[in-house]
Amino acid sequence: MENKKALVFGSVLLSGILTFSLYGIGSSIASDDSKHEHDREYEYRDKGTNYSTKSVGTNKLYMEECGSCHMAYPAQLLPTQSWQKVMLGLEDHFGENAELDAESHNSIESYLVQSAARRKGESRKLLRNLGNKTPLRITELPYFIYEHDEIPCRFITGNDKVSSLSQCSACHQNAEKGRFDEDDVVIPGIGRWDD
Repeated sequence: MENKKALVFGSVLLSGILTFSLYGIGSSIASDDSKHEHDREYEYRDKGTNYSTKSVGTNKLYMEECGSCHMAYPAQLLPTQSWQKVMLGLEDHFGENAELDAESHNSIESYLVQSAARRKGESRKLLRNLGNKTPLRITELPYFIYEHDEIPCRFITGNDKVSSLSQCSACHQNAEKGRFDEDDVVIPGIGRWDD
């Protein structure tokens, strides 16, 4: 009889432990999912201010010089060492000569370095798994790759309205404002994207 009671007690105890464990796992998964969803919305904000509006939008020289050839990417999309390396190679800037006079060069580099992605704050997620690498392209960031890995190539490189992942504003309706929220993604010729 006592063995039977011990067996029942053990079963109840095991059942309770399993239930508690599963509840914990479920909560953990839900927590990870909501954290992941939060990470996927990377509207660059610092104390409630949109970085792009604060930094890129008010840096007229950067907007004029860099924005004349391509989207003036928010400085918070790359770390300091990347911007420094980009600025060192302007004579061959992805196949183009983008050299600047010394004053403009120094002013833009100073802005980019001061506004670059940091290991603290909202932009820290962009630097995850980067290690000591110094990417020259935003598309080389592990976090960027992770965020875009499910999009079929035919939607990007096979789409003459997009052609490259570097054309952020082709799909991200608010990219010029520094907002890359998944809810704003519309792939030209394809429609709204939601993974």
